[in-house]
Amino acid sequence: MRGAPRGLTCLVALLATAGMAGPGRAAVSDQIPTGPRAIGMGGAFTAVANDASALFWNPAGLAIVGHQELAGWHANRFDTGIHDDHVAFVLPLSPDLAAATDWFHTGFDDGELGFSENRVTVGAGLKVRPWLWAGAGAKLLARSTSLDGQSVTSGRGFGLDLGLLAAPADHWRIGLVDQDLSDTRVSTPDGLTSVAYPHNLRLGAAYAFRKYGTAAFDLDDRWHLGVEATPHPALALRAGVEQDLHGIEGATWSMGLGVKVGMLRADWARNVPPTLPSTDHFGLSMEFNFNPAQLRIEKVQVEELYTSQYKSYARASFGTIQVRNLQDHPLAARVSVFIPELMTAPSEQDVTVRPKVVSELPLTAVLDEKVLVQRGDQPVQVQVTASYQSLRLERHEKGLGRSVAYEPGAIDWGLGMAQAAAFVTPRDPAVDELARQAGRLALELPGNPFGNRNVAFAAAMTDALRQLGVAYVPDPTTPFATVSATPHAVDTIHYPYQTIDRLSGDCDDTSVLTASLLGNVGVNTCFVDVPGHIFVIVDTGLPESDRSALGADSTMTVIHGGKVWIPLETTSLARGFTQAWRDGADEISTAAAQGPIGYYDVTDSQQRYEPAMPPGDRRIRMVDEARFDSLLSSEAKAVAAMRDEYFAAHFGAGTRELEASAEALAEVARVDFEGGDYPGARTQLEQALAKAPQSAATHNNLGVVLAALDSLGAADRQWSAAIALGLRDPGVALNRGLARWAVGDSVAATQLLGPAIAEAGGYAAACRKIELAPEDSLDRRASFEPEDLTLRARIRTLLRQSRAATKPLPGPRPAIAETSQPLASIRGISKYLYWIE
Repeated sequence: MRGAPRGLTCLVALLATAGMAGPGRAAVSDQIPTGPRAIGMGGAFTAVANDASALFWNPAGLAIVGHQELAGWHANRFDTGIHDDHVAFVLPLSPDLAAATDWFHTGFDDGELGFSENRVTVGAGLKVRPWLWAGAGAKLLARSTSLDGQSVTSGRGFGLDLGLLAAPADHWRIGLVDQDLSDTRVSTPDGLTSVAYPHNLRLGAAYAFRKYGTAAFDLDDRWHLGVEATPHPALALRAGVEQDLHGIEGATWSMGLGVKVGMLRADWARNVPPTLPSTDHFGLSMEFNFNPAQLRIEKVQVEELYTSQYKSYARASFGTIQVRNLQDHPLAARVSVFIPELMTAPSEQDVTVRPKVVSELPLTAVLDEKVLVQRGDQPVQVQVTASYQSLRLERHEKGLGRSVAYEPGAIDWGLGMAQAAAFVTPRDPAVDELARQAGRLALELPGNPFGNRNVAFAAAMTDALRQLGVAYVPDPTTPFATVSATPHAVDTIHYPYQTIDRLSGDCDDTSVLTASLLGNVGVNTCFVDVPGHIFVIVDTGLPESDRSALGADSTMTVIHGGKVWIPLETTSLARGFTQAWRDGADEISTAAAQGPIGYYDVTDSQQRYEPAMPPGDRRIRMVDEARFDSLLSSEAKAVAAMRDEYFAAHFGAGTRELEASAEALAEVARVDFEGGDYPGARTQLEQALAKAPQSAATHNNLGVVLAALDSLGAADRQWSAAIALGLRDPGVALNRGLARWAVGDSVAATQLLGPAIAEAGGYAAACRKIELAPEDSLDRRASFEPEDLTLRARIRTLLRQSRAATKPLPGPRPAIAETSQPLASIRGISKYLYWIE
């Protein structure tokens, strides 16, 4: 019997791996693993289990397969002629439930010695919670052994497997399998019983690295470690290792490869034990869906992605998907977008697709903030899935788009200058420290020499950069004048903290930096788009009707959106504020002669292009206060001289002479106001403003008179002008808050009054500022008419309630609407508004 020695060797191997050596228990890890994908990962598959082999590794995973799958595997174990064959089928029954069955055969037969094992398993997996799945599998086992064609022994047995699978956190899965519960035993016709597969408890964990693959670890009587790398959706590379916890043998290594083409996947794995020959495992599986398609993705079209604008892609589309509804009725679907390189989890939106037509749907996605640490430009895949209910199951149609994600700082000017707002970061630590120091020093200058708060801040930020030595340096490789005029040319903007660190930048860098510094102190800016150049205009806070209050010639200002702005040429930072202002005005004049000028409000643009700060350390730079004060004082004198020249040319007198004559008119206005002649007081104050348009006190008092005339909207504009002209008096904010309350905007009123009360020195001090006694019993100023008593009580209640609010509302407040008739709650409110003597 020449085959006997080989047959005996095979019999020993079979008995060792299959547990037929007698009634003793077989080793747990000697059970025959199945599926080349799992074997290629070293058997670390308990927490992965998302294909047809899940019925063996963890039946809970059947519920996440999501499609019908038919798979078959084959191996010639240890190259001895012991053949393992396995066929499995998975059938989803609902979105949360799937059933499966498989048939496994292993055996050897050389005509003299034969061994055969057949195992049929039926199981199911169920989604119990959004993060938890459970499953079970029942198996029927039959074994037989023959020698020279004569049966030696045969038997049958039953077994049960239970499994759990959980997703406790993003990317993580944990699996637990109780395999062969209470042992799987084989009983022979003569009454002998042996343990075929002893009870095995296996724990596993897996972590998915986005599109890059999965790492997994299993533990039973062995430890198993495996990885699956997916450099391309059609290719999988696998490797694994396992070793007995208590044995003396070395580790068993494994490797594998998977290739997917359409609905077919081919897998190969090689298992390399420490002593026996290696085993090659081959598999072929087919994924399909019995439910007919009702929707088809025709095309995925994706634009190039700019990571500095990543927040905007959550609201504005960066591409489209064309889907065809094959049905004659509307179809509800959920479109999922996932970019593995840029996202942690898919973004989803519910849509309704019209019947029998191709619909174009926008693509949006919530990208991770970690995109701001990307280095270099990289290609990306945009994976789009349209999910919908088809018969009993949810069906998924998939499409793929390809794009490029540019590194932070990249911008295509051809898509509009408003994009630059994404780089304006007022709260960046490097910007914040510099802006706060410069702003504080500007406000400490005595006598409000600039005559306008926003102009003072613009001068402070310009001179701060001048004192630090920030220089305009054109980009030698991609100059703005060239790249901005070239279609689809990708330029680079440096973030403000980078320009501060480098102390240099081109026109777009310095414009973004200036806008950020001014935004930090509450001053809005616009980007100016002229051919081949970008700079900024600065909001003075003055309405167009008060243009003369700035004390600057019309050629030095811009009217945009009904407000007065001053141009600022940011490439002239080294020449100081006044010169930068003049250079900006010259740019506006030259560009206006050539055609329309584009203005892009930074605050408005950031509604579309929301800024984000890149992570990382910042270099904090501070100005030398002595040198800065000298520069700023010099700028203040230059601005004051320009203002005197303007008033002399337009009113025939200098600033001080005009203020003196205006004071006389203001005194007459006070008498008229106290006497109830509100129209007369208004006339006197308007004449006073014509002589001294920069008088913040006159603007405030005119606001009080307008409130008495029930023109609350016009009154608020005068108070805003007083603040813009540098008036730092909490009484003005008290007036604005009381006016807001009078028209029913109690939220804005509280947010205005709270800081004003704190700045005034508390509730009692605020009451005295508007000539209202803190307590009723002490109030002897006003009449004791019931209506007036009620109004005073309500104002006191409002002030008490507002004390706790110390943070003003962010952003510009909407204008107060005009009222044609006085409200009962504000009749006589002008008595309690703050008048500056």
